[in-house]
Amino acid sequence: MWLSVLLLVIAFAFIGRALWLWRQQGWRNARQHVVMLIVLAAAVEMVNVIRVLRGA
Repeated sequence: MWLSVLLLVIAFAFIGRALWLWRQQGWRNARQHVVMLIVLAAAVEMVNVIRVLRGA
């Protein structure tokens, strides 16, 4: 249970960091980092969903 919550917090941290970068530097300057952080958040969530569906 605690691992699922931890993965969710990590995903929200990646999304929050991406939004913060977008606000601070703009889309053109931080596009690569914003996209990378969103992809990492999606990957963490995929791992989380697979864990939950398998009942691990």
